Amino acid sequence: MDFKVIAKNNIKNAFGLYKNYFVSISLIITLFGTLQIFAKDTVITDALSESSKVEFMSYVTSVLFTLFTVFFIIYFNHFFLKQRSEELGIYSMLGMSKNQIASILMMENTIIITFAFLSGAVSSIILYTLIKIALITALKLNISVLTPLIISPFLITLLLVFFMLLVIFLDNHYTIKHLSILNISNLTQTGEKTSDRPRALSAYLGIISLVIAYLLILNLIKHTQSLWSKLGFAPLAIVTLTLVILGTILIIKSTFAYIIYHRINDHRQLYKPTNIVFLPESLFKLKTKSNLLIVLSLIISAIIALTTSSFMLMNYQNASLMKTVPSAIEIDQKLTPDKVIKVKKIAKKYGGKFKAIKIVNTVSNHPITIIKTASSNNVRVISKQDYTELLEQQDNGQQSNIDLAKTTAYLFTLYTIKGTRGTVKVGDYNIKLKETHLWPTYAQGMHAYIVISNQIYKKLRQHSTGQMVYTINGPQLRNNEQLYQKIKKLKVKFLSAYKTNKDAVKNNSAALLMVTFVAILFFVFIGCILYFTILMENVDVTEEFEFLSDIGYSRKQLQKIAIADNLLIFAPPVIIGLLNGLVAFAGFCFEFLAADVIKFLGVFTMIGKPIAVTCLLFFIAYGAIYLLSYHKTKILLKI
Repeated sequence: MDFKVIAKNNIKNAFGLYKNYFVSISLIITLFGTLQIFAKDTVITDALSESSKVEFMSYVTSVLFTLFTVFFIIYFNHFFLKQRSEELGIYSMLGMSKNQIASILMMENTIIITFAFLSGAVSSIILYTLIKIALITALKLNISVLTPLIISPFLITLLLVFFMLLVIFLDNHYTIKHLSILNISNLTQTGEKTSDRPRALSAYLGIISLVIAYLLILNLIKHTQSLWSKLGFAPLAIVTLTLVILGTILIIKSTFAYIIYHRINDHRQLYKPTNIVFLPESLFKLKTKSNLLIVLSLIISAIIALTTSSFMLMNYQNASLMKTVPSAIEIDQKLTPDKVIKVKKIAKKYGGKFKAIKIVNTVSNHPITIIKTASSNNVRVISKQDYTELLEQQDNGQQSNIDLAKTTAYLFTLYTIKGTRGTVKVGDYNIKLKETHLWPTYAQGMHAYIVISNQIYKKLRQHSTGQMVYTINGPQLRNNEQLYQKIKKLKVKFLSAYKTNKDAVKNNSAALLMVTFVAILFFVFIGCILYFTILMENVDVTEEFEFLSDIGYSRKQLQKIAIADNLLIFAPPVIIGLLNGLVAFAGFCFEFLAADVIKFLGVFTMIGKPIAVTCLLFFIAYGAIYLLSYHKTKILLKI
């Protein structure tokens, strides 16, 4: 028996069924191949970060990729077995053994995945080239766009293909081996058993579990006064994660089913033209797909938490550089008069403002607490006039409203340190310390940085040593490479916001790219699974919709039923995953960022903006998937 001929004919006859499967496998192989090419492109990885770091992150991402590929393959392999149950039953009744049936299925998958590999290999080269062009343009990397073609990424991708075929082979043999001739032809009726009536206790317990988990996460806002500090982070993290998983499981398995069950028993709801078709079927569909919806909900939770945290860290990096490196250019050595003139000319050429200030070095009579674990007697002082003028020139959106009395000074600290401020003697003057979280020059070393009244500053300056600092500030100068290059030619010791930001991007770009790959991977898997699930569910009800049309249901009513059916599969994981992910992100911010950091950088920048951007991308991506699946639904059901 020529299994190859049978497999080819089956693919031709059911091309519509296999077409979308082929596209999804091609997309998976494309993403995996792109990741491998990126990891092996030493030119760009050296330009971005350490190659060893990139290879390690690539290895971790590849493992995740493979695990989800296994889930994807097994899930859709079962889909195809159920869709072709009658055909497989005919094979069995014609005398084919279970091994022969499994061989036909294996040959079909081999043909599809082989062509998907060839398509994915070409697509990965094209996709990586586009990504590389985008990176070179965005990061202004001085490297060639053309990548030398090496064979190792494609060999690794080929290993994934062999692994996929092995999983299909084992899954088919295991599934068919444990079925009788009768069961082979009735695969569509095998699956999860459903109970008649959902339990109210488990329905409410799911909601309560998630609410308690959310309250525990939001309790992190209290920081040192939170339960997490009192009881320990690890134990509460385990409890919270357990509650989230338990709540997600119970809401999908019981709560949604409980709501639908009560609508079925409400005759006013049930005997509406669309509900009488949708509600009874939806209860069974929801229960049989509950395990899939749970997995998708938890994966979406991870996507949202990961994506929002990545956007937040990017905002944190940009905003924190404005705090630690406040000026576009800062020269911290005394310049000769001719170099001062040159610096002024450069500043004027690029529309910047030049300012020279003297930082006075002195000591206090007792150590001043700088951070929670360190204090110092060494004090560096600037005047209120220099302080306010520099902040105005930097124009970074942050203003410190200080009100200096004669005996008051403001101490720069990264975070508020309660109970450590009071009166100290600096030089010959007793001053009362308050705190500010803004400092207009680069603050380094174990020193207490203080802004003091102009009068006291002048007196301290007469009897203390000091150091000169020269700054250049102006619109768009923080990202001006030409300004940086001009100052660099003067061969002076200086700090550049442009160079610091470029180095930070270089050091973190590889990690951000890997996070992006993982997020895209999740999006693709979930998108494919949701699309195929909706597609296959609609294939099963084509005859039912034809019957409804024959007995008088209008096109509008049939579309309403189709929309409800699609949302039943689509909405639960999206809603629960979105809620879980956003609350997890809020907990991440409150746990790993001090309240002062969030306050300094702005609640919207640190929390609101990442949530807004993530939700926008999320709804665009899944909105497109839903619209595509609904378009396909209308074609299949002819509505």
